[in-house]
Amino acid sequence: MYELKTLDEYSNDALLEEIRRVAFILRGERLTQQKFLQLSKVHVTTVRRRFGSWRNALDLAGIDDGVAPRFNPVSREAVLRAILNQARATSGTAPTVEAVAQRLGVHKTTLAGKFGPWRDLLREVGLEPVPLGRRYTDEECFENIVALWTHYGRQPNFAELNQPPSAVGSKAYVRRWGGWRKALGAFIKHVDEPLPAISQAPLRQDFPFPSNTASASAPRSISLSLRYKVLCRDHFTCVICGRSPAKDHDVVLHIDHIIPWSKGGENVENNLRALCFECNLGKGDKAERA
Repeated sequence: MYELKTLDEYSNDALLEEIRRVAFILRGERLTQQKFLQLSKVHVTTVRRRFGSWRNALDLAGIDDGVAPRFNPVSREAVLRAILNQARATSGTAPTVEAVAQRLGVHKTTLAGKFGPWRDLLREVGLEPVPLGRRYTDEECFENIVALWTHYGRQPNFAELNQPPSAVGSKAYVRRWGGWRKALGAFIKHVDEPLPAISQAPLRQDFPFPSNTASASAPRSISLSLRYKVLCRDHFTCVICGRSPAKDHDVVLHIDHIIPWSKGGENVENNLRALCFECNLGKGDKAERA
């Protein structure tokens, strides 16, 4: 069956009816300008020019805020909060203006210049801008792969290196390894390397815990390889609440010691688990039985 991809007429009533038609097709899914562009028979620019703005067109078409949310002007506090949340999601890396704009649901031009230079906003929350053209280390490239794998809950693809929350672009991987497949191969080889020889003794279940702390030979920091193994084992989800970054991008996963490191817990796989930021914060320094 053939169907025209243009409107029969471009009167105000016809344009408003087209907005209603697209909203009906979406059946409750949020109506955005991007969605309208994909599904409509008229360009969204035509609608904006005819009615002065997308917001005005939605109001005249009778589309309520529940179907097409009208974004309020972004405050400076909201931008700073979004910068911190985005940095948490990318292991402390200073985010780009594009990444924060996407998190806030606005175009980057809404942020660029309105609140001063981007580097000044980053420094206001304690972050240093990433120098343009910097050369990343192998470890930084691998850390970015783990962050993306956690974010999507699967192996990231090449295109996703150039969009949030990636902190390292595709060029860095191509330049260093000659291609994305080779970079992934180097990553897998890195995380599959044998871990340092640390006691693999079973978890102690005697409570209360002895007062001695972990030995100096067992560092508190958890290697990238071990973190990746634990995240894979726990399917990139919080083992307490079941939330995951793949389903909720506001979720930030941490690797938690079941027996706290401060009470003698070791950096071994059976003493580690994936917890979201909120569950990890609620646990504090308490020990729980696995």
